[in-house]
Amino acid sequence: MESAGRVVALNHVGISVADLEAARRFWIGGLSAHEHGAFGWPVGTAPADESLATEGTSAEVILLRTDAAFMELFAFASPTPGVRSPGSPGVKGLVWAAVDPDATYAQAVDAGGTPSGARRVRCPDGTPVTVVAGDGPTGLVGVLVQVPDAEAHALPTVPGPVAVEVSGGADEPRARPVDLGVNHLCLDVTDIDGVRQKVAGTTWHHDVTESSGGIAAVCYGTTSDGVLVELLESRTPDAFLSRTRLAYP
Repeated sequence: MESAGRVVALNHVGISVADLEAARRFWIGGLSAHEHGAFGWPVGTAPADESLATEGTSAEVILLRTDAAFMELFAFASPTPGVRSPGSPGVKGLVWAAVDPDATYAQAVDAGGTPSGARRVRCPDGTPVTVVAGDGPTGLVGVLVQVPDAEAHALPTVPGPVAVEVSGGADEPRARPVDLGVNHLCLDVTDIDGVRQKVAGTTWHHDVTESSGGIAAVCYGTTSDGVLVELLESRTPDAFLSRTRLAYP
């Protein structure tokens, strides 16, 4: 019998940042995201190392909320972040909706973004953000993923409200999760074990981990073409990153 597991939507993207306050100023002060919480971990936290498939990690993290998705800002103290190569596989750009895109673009530049074309600004850690007009959800509405061969990419199509577009052209080795820029994307799923079985060729970093007494379950893995992905099953509205906490669930 075929598994009932399915992808529901994009839950969040994670971004490795060099300066947490500069990142907060850009995403919250410039682009009007809302702070949703914070956490961190010291060196020697095995579950974090296992999830990221990286030894000796430590970080402070701020969680953000927009109308249709969350975001995570990771300030890694260990290992030391490097520059993410533009040719490595993974998220290469974000699309941000605003009621007044020209004003929002100007605000993002004033908050530390680097102009990079018409309504296009690079965040302090290098990720391009394109600001568009929107009459639906505002905030994060699009994620651009680059892999070596889009036709061979194993992740299933991700339903809205946040569009996930996969293109080819990645021609360099994958970056480390600590390197600056978007380091992973997280997908809301039902039947997390079933989805794991469906994503061919993915190396799952650990068994499914349940949290808060089983109201959520999570698993990290790396696709065969180098994209770090997190699966998240929020089983009740009480789960911290449940879609019920979003304006456009």
